[in-house]
Amino acid sequence: MTTTAPSLGQALGTTDRSGRLADAVRRLRTRAATGGLDRWLLIIGGTLMPLGVLLILLGWLGASRTPFPFEQTPYLISGGILGLALVISGGFVYFAYWQTLRVRESREQTKEITAGLARVEALLASGASTAGGPPVTAGFVSTPNGSIFHRPDCPVVAGRTDLSRVDPKRTKLEPCRICNPLETAA
Repeated sequence: MTTTAPSLGQALGTTDRSGRLADAVRRLRTRAATGGLDRWLLIIGGTLMPLGVLLILLGWLGASRTPFPFEQTPYLISGGILGLALVISGGFVYFAYWQTLRVRESREQTKEITAGLARVEALLASGASTAGGPPVTAGFVSTPNGSIFHRPDCPVVAGRTDLSRVDPKRTKLEPCRICNPLETAA
């Protein structure tokens, strides 16, 4: 019994890599094929409806040229009924195209809302930080160029990240008239 030595590619593990690459390419093809569905629905619906209207007009034109009902019946069947069926089916296909777009937009909006909520949740979990420092939870704060100090929850400074802590006994800043930091601290 003879054994063969593994090839250089097998020794380096490239067969595993090529298998993973083939799977990735297969998944890409699947995504690309499903992405063209809405375009095909638009093309088919946009073709069937005018074709149906054309058949109805041709049926009417053929039936209007003869006064005999037995000669008008084939035009009614081939032009009128077939044309009406094409118009209705084209309308349904176009409706499917429209619904496909709505579902896609809804999914994109859901992803964006979920990502936004995740960002808000992360900010709430970490707390509002000041200039990359620890969250301001107690004491008083001021803006870099401000002449007033505030409580951290004051609407004037809410959401700002460039705040600094202030000791009201050691500063010449005036208290805010909106949040009244000295009255609420007492």
